[in-house]
Amino acid sequence: MNRKEEYEEASLGVERSTKQLELTKQEVDTIISERGLVLIDPLSDFGFKRLLGMERNKEITIHLLNTLIGEDTGLITDITFIESEMVGFLPGKRKVRLDIHCKTQNSDHIIIEMQREGQRYFVSRLRVYTSHSTISGVKIGDEVYASVPRVYSLCFMEQDMPEFKGRKRFFWKVYQKDDDNEIFSKENVLYFVELCKFAAHLETLDLTDEKNLWLYMLTHVADISKKEVRKMSPIFQRFYNECLISNLTDMEKKIYVRNVLEYADVKESLMCEREEGILQGIEQGREEGREEGREVEKRQLARNMLAEGLEPATVAKISGLTEDEILALMQDVSSQRR
Repeated sequence: MNRKEEYEEASLGVERSTKQLELTKQEVDTIISERGLVLIDPLSDFGFKRLLGMERNKEITIHLLNTLIGEDTGLITDITFIESEMVGFLPGKRKVRLDIHCKTQNSDHIIIEMQREGQRYFVSRLRVYTSHSTISGVKIGDEVYASVPRVYSLCFMEQDMPEFKGRKRFFWKVYQKDDDNEIFSKENVLYFVELCKFAAHLETLDLTDEKNLWLYMLTHVADISKKEVRKMSPIFQRFYNECLISNLTDMEKKIYVRNVLEYADVKESLMCEREEGILQGIEQGREEGREEGREVEKRQLARNMLAEGLEPATVAKISGLTEDEILALMQDVSSQRR
């Protein structure tokens, strides 16, 4: 099975155990019509990984990376998507999975993350992700430190970051610097794109600049007319066409619609939890609620795929859960079928 077929199959996910989400093809088409869904949301879990994390679209990912971080990486001519699952950071902790993890032709590692909700200690987590990615790329040998890869982390943030509060820029590069504020190392660089700030400055931005245009495509693709698309370069035209729901297979439509419905439910729950947390003044409660919401969404997607008979390894790769967690969910799916 080639990568395209693997993705097509993996995009089947349906929540059989949740009656509300037992959708037929006709129901999926009805929801798409009633909601006026013409293009998938590139910032959704489904859209982000479909557009930027799959072999068939790697030319799109390469262009995005060269545009946004190419000044530091040098020209990227090829990437290989690599295992994004990492072992638990503490004894007994479950494994975690990056959104997208790839390696360039120069063996540099790149982490691409989409963060829709604010998270405490996100920067600290990212530093740990970077460290693990660095270690995973080291080759065993006499000169082990000569093979340490450079790691670049590109993070798209829908929520403004507290670390940059009060500052108007929306694109940030974080290097290691010395006492004279000179760059000491570019071996591990963090990039943060605050999409809310980008949207706030949209009227004053030059969209002929490809950096701005890429962010516009990610955040406002639904506002772009076909006439405007025809004036764009081929890579942006391809990105737009990949977003068109009419170009999705029936399987992809099904999983995207359910992803939309599930995210709406999770977001509503998170909003209620956040409001309650504010009233009670419990920051910890808000954080736990957000984390729980992300886990609920992952498990729902995993059950969807298992219900369709997908292999546990494929489900783990797409959902972000570990294979042990997938095996436990398989028992639930089996009992529901009986």
